[in-house]
Amino acid sequence: MGGWLDGVKERARISDLASALGLARGRMSSLGPCVACGEQRRGSGDPRGPIGVAGDDRGWRCHRCNAGGDAIDLVACKLAGGASFSDCSPEQRKEVRGWFERAGLVEPRNAPPHVRTAGRVGSPKAALAHAPEVSPDLPPGSGGAFAWSESLVPDAVARLWREQDPIAEAVRVYLAEHRRFSEATIREWALGAIEVRGEPWLVIPLRDDLGRLVSARFRSVPSDANPTRKKAYRVSPGRPLPLFGADRLSGDLDRPVVIVEGELDVIAAFEYGITVNVVSGTSGASSFAESWLDRLERHRSFALLYDSDEAGDKGAAGLGAKLGRYRVARARLPRNDLGECLSAGDDLSVVERALDRAEPMFGVAIRRPTSYRERVEDLILRPDLLRGRTTGSAKLDAALGGMRPGLWVVTGDTGHGKTTWATWLLHEQARRMVPALLTSFEQSPVGTVQKLIRAEVGGDFTQCSVEQRREAFDRLDALPLYILDHYGEATFEDVRDAVRYAIRRHGVSVALIDHLGFLARGAADGERQRIEEVVRSLATIAVQEEVTIVLIAHPNRLSKSQQRRVQLTDLKGASAIEQDTHVGIVIERLDPSKDRAFPATVAHVDKVRSEFGSPGSRALLAFDPLACIYADRWEDTPSGAAGLRVVTPG
Repeated sequence: MGGWLDGVKERARISDLASALGLARGRMSSLGPCVACGEQRRGSGDPRGPIGVAGDDRGWRCHRCNAGGDAIDLVACKLAGGASFSDCSPEQRKEVRGWFERAGLVEPRNAPPHVRTAGRVGSPKAALAHAPEVSPDLPPGSGGAFAWSESLVPDAVARLWREQDPIAEAVRVYLAEHRRFSEATIREWALGAIEVRGEPWLVIPLRDDLGRLVSARFRSVPSDANPTRKKAYRVSPGRPLPLFGADRLSGDLDRPVVIVEGELDVIAAFEYGITVNVVSGTSGASSFAESWLDRLERHRSFALLYDSDEAGDKGAAGLGAKLGRYRVARARLPRNDLGECLSAGDDLSVVERALDRAEPMFGVAIRRPTSYRERVEDLILRPDLLRGRTTGSAKLDAALGGMRPGLWVVTGDTGHGKTTWATWLLHEQARRMVPALLTSFEQSPVGTVQKLIRAEVGGDFTQCSVEQRREAFDRLDALPLYILDHYGEATFEDVRDAVRYAIRRHGVSVALIDHLGFLARGAADGERQRIEEVVRSLATIAVQEEVTIVLIAHPNRLSKSQQRRVQLTDLKGASAIEQDTHVGIVIERLDPSKDRAFPATVAHVDKVRSEFGSPGSRALLAFDPLACIYADRWEDTPSGAAGLRVVTPG
């Protein structure tokens, strides 16, 4: 490379650059969102960040768009809209170098020795502590003209209305003629003007939930000297970036919240007369901060009025998944965004029509077969969705066709290990880095954890040392395993919302609900109808969210009186269960016998919709009661591997 490029390549590490570029760290050294394509996750079933980091911490690659390179390319992609450094224009390359100068990894041009950045900071990691945390594309210096101060906004507002000031005039013309904002709206939002290197910039104040000024965002505007000036955004370095418009959210949680792409779209909505419940992030369509999601969580419905382009569609899809597609609608304007509608003179009815016709993101549609071609191709590339992920047992895989999205109902006689088997199943998924949620209303969360610890230590955890138990907990904490902290009665609505929340915020792909009886209680004479409602709702969520929901259900007493094994038809609400369930499994525990000197469990597959499964088949699994582990062979259990033959818990 030569010159400063060689120096950066030698010193820069991807992990050190991540936070300064606004990238969040995910599992297994992953990062996100991608600086090139903006994707938040590696895949619908893979919650890791899309960016993988090389073992030497000097290279990176996105698993969604295949962009990649070294540290210089990472910064270039962020600043230049996805372009690698070699594809950048000369001006963009200057921006990249300027970023590394401010990070202390390159000496500024013509810097005197006593202020050289490298000598002052000392190390790349320390240098990056001085780099902007949120916005990577700041001008040289500690914020320069964009540095925050208490007087920044008042001074900018005062300047905007200054007479015979060409900078103020350029910003006023932009707001009034290009954006069609009235003076009342401009003053309401305290918009202002500053001058940076002789160029006019718009100042947009940022306020926290209480309406207090905490930061500012800046936008370049055209001027007489530069009428075709390309738009650029900056923020005050080191300052909070609140959800824009959050201080104007209504206390009426049933009133829909409209989410747009940028601050000027929020102000355009205000100009239209939509003065509350319109918000935006401060980083475009490609990302939405966790703190903003937290701020919106309690509101019950949302309309996404993102730009009508590819980036807007991608951003809306990602945000809809985070907020919960069941409560989000996608609205589309006849023009690209609210700002364009206002500038073109469209009246309020155009915006109202778009919001009224917003389509639910989980809604149904009528399509031609060819509409599903890409989906089929995607399934072929995603065997975990087509054939299913492994359950952890080759016998179960053959019977079930693997773990696929849908509602699984697990039943069996009392004491035959339904909960133990289901807990083992989810533990096996988490061991394969598939996020899993465990719930149990019949036993406390501590009881669930005891089963998990037995599996981790391979036996009776009370006989282990404190250090061994600590190591087992450390291994569990390294897994994407979540436990609903609740015991006893719970409403179905609360459980449903908890599952949806875990899917959205933790990327959960498989959830255990133990058990159906608790969710249907309190229905008095309508218990059977309530069961049908619960089963149908869970089946719908599983399909819409492409997750596996494992629901444990207790049978009636009929099977015992008839001296036969439990069947799926023995459950209350059996007609709805048979109709809506994707997989129906009956667990039957077998004691050691003369033919088999170890405990075992049979999983009877009474129903399976997968074309790769075998309805009516059964899988005989060895069961280690000390470790709460199932395996295809006794020798594969911890007790079997230890040479034990007949095992009974002591």
